[in-house]
Amino acid sequence: MSDTIIEVSGKKVTMREMKVRDERAVKHITDDADREFALLSNLTGLSEEELDDLTIKDYRKLQDALLGFFV
Repeated sequence: MSDTIIEVSGKKVTMREMKVRDERAVKHITDDADREFALLSNLTGLSEEELDDLTIKDYRKLQDALLGFFV
């Protein structure tokens, strides 16, 4: 799998392919939602503030792309 481009809030965001180091970087975060949020921030380069400002519909697009790395 390679990088994924997702359109959110009228702009194209690149989510790079997840690596083992990404999983290890967030393993200390015990809350699943917070861990996912930090992981999405790492993989897309979007700040947590930028992620907070997304609509739920756009955030779900990022979640779906993230899940694609696990199949």
